[in-house]
Amino acid sequence: MNHTKSTGFLAAKTARFRTLRTVLIVPFVLQIFAAVGVVGYLSFKNGQKAVNQIADRLMAEVGSRVEQNLGTYLSVPHQVNQINAAAIELGTLNLENLPVLQRHFWRQLQIFDTLTFTGLGLEQKDNLGAERLDDGSLTLRISTAASNYDFRTYSTNESGEIAQFLNNKTNFDPRTRPWYKAAVSAGKPTWSKIYPNTAGLTAYLGASMPFYDKQGKLQGVVLTNINLSTIGKFLESLKIGKTGQVFIVERSGMLVATSTGERPFHTVKKDYGAERVKAIDSKNIFTKTTAQYLAANFNEFQSLKTAQSLEFKIQGKQQFLRVLPWQDDKGLDWLIVLVVPEADFMAQINTNTASTILLCAAALIAAIIVGIVTARWVSKPILSLNDAAKNIAKGEWGKSVTINRDDEVGELANSFNSMAEQLQLSFTEMQALNAELSENESRLNQILEAVPVGIFVADSSGKPYYVNSRAQNLLGKGIVDNDASEIREIYQAYKAGSSELYPAEKEPIANAFKGESVNVDDMEIRQPDRIMPIEVWGTPIYDDKGKVSYAIAAFADITQRKQAEKLVAEYNRTLEVQVAERTQELKTALDNLQTTQEELIQSEKMAALGQLVAGVAHELNTPLGAIRSSAGNMIKFLGQTIINLPSLFQSLSPAETDTFSQLMYRSLQKDMTLTAKEERKLKRALIRQLEGEDIEEADDIADTLVDMGIYEADDFLSLLQKVDRDRVLEIAYKLSEIQRGTQTINTAADRASKVVFALKTYARYDSSETMVQSNITEGIETVLTLYQNNLKYGVEVSRNFAKIPPVMCYVDQLNQVWTNLIHNALQAMDNQGTLTLDILQEGNYIKVSVTDSGKGIPTEVMPKIFAPFFTTKPPGEGSGLGLDIVKKILDKHRAKIEVASVPGQTTFTVALPVNLPETIS
Repeated sequence: MNHTKSTGFLAAKTARFRTLRTVLIVPFVLQIFAAVGVVGYLSFKNGQKAVNQIADRLMAEVGSRVEQNLGTYLSVPHQVNQINAAAIELGTLNLENLPVLQRHFWRQLQIFDTLTFTGLGLEQKDNLGAERLDDGSLTLRISTAASNYDFRTYSTNESGEIAQFLNNKTNFDPRTRPWYKAAVSAGKPTWSKIYPNTAGLTAYLGASMPFYDKQGKLQGVVLTNINLSTIGKFLESLKIGKTGQVFIVERSGMLVATSTGERPFHTVKKDYGAERVKAIDSKNIFTKTTAQYLAANFNEFQSLKTAQSLEFKIQGKQQFLRVLPWQDDKGLDWLIVLVVPEADFMAQINTNTASTILLCAAALIAAIIVGIVTARWVSKPILSLNDAAKNIAKGEWGKSVTINRDDEVGELANSFNSMAEQLQLSFTEMQALNAELSENESRLNQILEAVPVGIFVADSSGKPYYVNSRAQNLLGKGIVDNDASEIREIYQAYKAGSSELYPAEKEPIANAFKGESVNVDDMEIRQPDRIMPIEVWGTPIYDDKGKVSYAIAAFADITQRKQAEKLVAEYNRTLEVQVAERTQELKTALDNLQTTQEELIQSEKMAALGQLVAGVAHELNTPLGAIRSSAGNMIKFLGQTIINLPSLFQSLSPAETDTFSQLMYRSLQKDMTLTAKEERKLKRALIRQLEGEDIEEADDIADTLVDMGIYEADDFLSLLQKVDRDRVLEIAYKLSEIQRGTQTINTAADRASKVVFALKTYARYDSSETMVQSNITEGIETVLTLYQNNLKYGVEVSRNFAKIPPVMCYVDQLNQVWTNLIHNALQAMDNQGTLTLDILQEGNYIKVSVTDSGKGIPTEVMPKIFAPFFTTKPPGEGSGLGLDIVKKILDKHRAKIEVASVPGQTTFTVALPVNLPETIS
């Protein structure tokens, strides 16, 4: 008895908790709370994930920039050493001629502004070089037997000559210095350990290289220094988050450079008074703590062999850390370390989290209040409707509901009363309809069974739904409950005349489910006792929403038709033989016509296939041809020149050798921007000058000098008046051509790589480059230099360049735009005419216009010029990608391009925003 009461009490209690009001309130509140909570949580987690991704990408990009710039920066000193060692070996630099050596090293510092010192030390204790001071001024530093080996420092004038004495270091021996010892020990180009300069004011990284005489005896060491502070200045220019930093350390833990401005050495009162600073002893807390973390976890920096992305804490705050090992083939083994506080990215996310929590609480309270009020207002009349519905379920049709309300619930009550009346009528009608539907279904089955073709119906899953008796007879099976993919195998449906199942992609039922009506007559049904060819019609059946719900396949046995077709085919073959015997000449002509037609079709097919390949090949052939040509000329000239150099220098006096060096130096400074007209004018002036000096064969000599970039002969008359001047000029010309061939190869290789990059950009556009400040005018001048050979034989270039500010852009990509526009302009003129370039600023836009004097773009072609693969050029002369790539690059810069064309004047105008944001999403 007690058990019964307890059960009843629990049932009543459960029922109360499951009232309509509870059902309305609780899910409503839970949905609001859950939705806001999930959104808030996902917002926080997505924010954190986005922060990690941004931090990783930022640090990867900065690390890549540091690696690239460091590699480029540190390659220059060894290149300068190789130049100096080669000059000494060839005799261009005379170790006994101090003025020439001083001027040579002083000029190198002018050319290579990243170098701090360049010079040499000799086994006989002499030391000579030029040094750049912190204020940018250039000095000469000399220690010889004449000065009793005192290392004297002199300031210089604008010509590199000694101006005044600055300071002196007594009894200096370069052979005791780290850079000298390192080169002698290695026997090849190497880096010395980082060491203080002689004044002890800073620390140098020295690139040194030993050089030997012809007998292999050590003569001395050439040295090129860079100042560690210049690496630090580059690191300071990088922006890594708000407070992030980057520093470089050696494997020993010694600090090389840092973006914080901290010097990697400190000055002490002694000779060469600059001592290195360990990263773990840095005065910067981030540098110090990061170094301590890496030293403790990676065996004092020794086990860091690959790039690492890490996280750790400084003073309880999370930090993002990336370590990049960096090495070169000269002995450097450094670590590039980037560290960014997580707080640089998390401030906005923390604010959003707090706002989300407050909104969740407010939404929950409001939902509870609104839910209670709404539930009371809604549930009362609904409960009345519920009671009335129960009465109708019992068959009590006469009871109605009275609710005096004018809203939807009142309308629902009225509708409910009407529905009850109509339901009683509908119930009677439904009974009659069910009887009629049953009769119609029976009639439809009779019709389908009576049709003389097989009917196969599949449902939306592809499984058999209905198979009439004719279909069962033809297939040998009725409905089989198997997976839709096995139907062809179950019913043995084969490709006619083969041993393969009928292809799934041509199967009529499958195509009907795709919304296609198909007809096939190449299917066979194979039964144990016969093979039956059939023709199948597949048709989709749609529901009221336009979706395919069933597929019907109607099929018939076409054995007799196939046999008749076979008889007709045999008859036709017999008839063809008879006709062939009587009309052999006509058949031969027909065969020739068919062969010609097939060749024409194949030719058209191959031409279409080759358009893209030919276009890309055309874009690459020019630079590859330049590389092959230049390389061939260099090999030929180098072989011819090396043999004659020793005898040439033996025949020249010291003064003539110096003049020859000046001739080579001036040739390497050749102005590549001169037009053919300007060069002809300079050549005529040079011929008059040579004839005025009574020099024979002035025309030929002027030709050679102009080709070398020499337009005045005042400084070289002593060479030109020699008896063997032709041999001297020939060797000088070939040496200059070797240098220009190298420049041509570099330029051609760079152009070829940009063509490949442009084609890759068209196929997958995801630049992760970093935007930098760039001068548009310089980029266009670079492109004009690349096209100098195309310009100088028939194109007059008109430059109208206003002074404009630098803009933020992707430099290489923007240069590709100028390359494509200028290339198209030259082709439009057939390299004969006027090319006009205009640069000006209008408001917030830099406008660049490229105008050619070609025949113009036809009106019907104009809408298609930016479409990919569209070209009006013959196959093999263009890929049709140029202007499409231009459009994509300009879209990336949020720039606009317009084109206007009339015969004799076609202008492409690019409008580039000046204040372009550094990051474009």
